[in-house]
Parts: sequence; C-alpha cells; structure tokens
Amino acid sequence: MAFILIIALALVAFVTMLWLISAGEKSYAISEGHPQWFIAVRGEPGALAPGVTQRWSSRTNFTFIGPEDAYWDRFIVASGGDPNALPIRLDGTEDAYVARVRLQQPPRLLFGVLKLLIWIGVLSKPQGPIVTDAQALNFRSDVMPGAQAISRLLAQPPSYGPAMVNFLRYYKDARYGDGRSEAASGRTAYMRYGVVAMRTVYRTGGRLIFAGRVVSVLREPKAGPTIGQWDDVAAMQYPTPPAILSMEHAPDYHAALDDRDAGLERTVVIATTPS
Repeated sequence: MAFILIIALALVAFVTMLWLISAGEKSYAISEGHPQWFIAVRGEPGALAPGVTQRWSSRTNFTFIGPEDAYWDRFIVASGGDPNALPIRLDGTEDAYVARVRLQQPPRLLFGVLKLLIWIGVLSKPQGPIVTDAQALNFRSDVMPGAQAISRLLAQPPSYGPAMVNFLRYYKDARYGDGRSEAASGRTAYMRYGVVAMRTVYRTGGRLIFAGRVVSVLREPKAGPTIGQWDDVAAMQYPTPPAILSMEHAPDYHAALDDRDAGLERTVVIATTPS
C-alpha cells in the first residue's frame, strides 16, 4: 500500500512539474478572453473599442514568404468587446484587415513534455549549414523563402528574435504529388506538418505565440499581399535569425514538408518585431 502511495505521489509530482514548466507559455495569455481578434493595420492603429484588450502586437519588418512588399505596419491580437462590431477605431489608417478568430490552446502538459525532452537531450537542436535559398530545395517554391528573403533575415542583428506571422489558406482536398491515394483535407495535411513544425520550432529555442482559425472577417483589406480569403493565422517566434533556417536539418521536419505542400493553397509569412 505504501509503495502504491509513493508511486502515486511521484506521478502527481511529475505531472505538476510538467504543468509548471508550461506555465510561462505566452500563447495561453494571448488566447485569454472572448471574442478574439486578429488585426492588421497599415498606418498607425487607432484606439481599441471599449471592452477590448490588446493581448499581443508586433511591428512589421519584411516579408519572408510571399510578395516583397509586406504592406502592413502592425499586427494586433486582442479580445473582448462586441463580436459583431469592429474592435478598433480605424480613423486615419490607410488600410486594415480585421478578423474574428478562434485561438487554439494546446494541452499544457504537451509543452511540458516537449521542453523536458529538449532539456534532457532526447530532442536536440537541428545541426547543419544554414539554408541560403529554400526555394531551391525539392519542395514548392511558392511556399518557401527565397534567397533574397533569407539574406535579409541574416542581415538582421544577432539579437533579432523574429516573430513570423503566418497567413494560411488550405486546399479543400490535399494535393500530394506522389500519386498518394489517401483522402485528406488540405487542413488535415497541413496540421500533420504543423505538429512536427511546432516541435521543431521549440527544438531551435523558439516558441508558439498564437494560432487561430478565422471565424469571420469584419474588414477586408483593400490591397497588399494578404488580400483574399484566409483560413488560419498563426505566429512563431525564433531566438535568432539563423534558428528558423536550421529546421530543414531535422529529418522529421524535412519529411513533413510534403504534408505542407499538399495542404497549403497559399501562404504569406511576414517577419515582425513584437512590441
């Protein structure tokens, strides 16, 4: 009986430790409150509407994947207010994209287990030469960064920790180019990639900032590279400029790029600096 009690206490202590390891994850604080909003602004943003709280914001630096002109100046994640009314005043702004989103909250223990495996060395940092032109790899070039974007990333100061804001649009049905007959939606294929990608981001020392599904759009952009419909928005932050370029050297991540290619109809990824 005493042995069983000791095992039970040890298990409780272990789970508590994993929970505490995950407690500092920023994605949980950002996803608090409802309704939830993703806002892109060209120009200076106006005041938030009554009852709306800013959870995160960043200033745009440059486009990492997609057309060269990043267009937007600021991204904001907020919560609260009327779900059917604009959460921000747009007087004086040149353009804006305002979407109500449903932010995801991954299980807390997941981050604890992931970080523990990294700390004890089961999951190590990807090692290898920096990829200088991901578009030259044997994957879809339109959803990979080119040489110019990578050069611009590597030209940033060593202290630069980019938050990569992703706009994601999926195919209705996954499009595998190897004759695979498996039936899957584009979202399902991309989520397979996403699980591996998030694990790899943490292996580089990065982290998830937010990930959410677009529920409705209250303000469409008038122009810019992100014009059109989007299914999800997400952001990952990396510790240094080379960190994101090391992911290619993780074999499981490299293999998962097939799922990324099959699931994505289009994407735009913009490098930003969190405010």
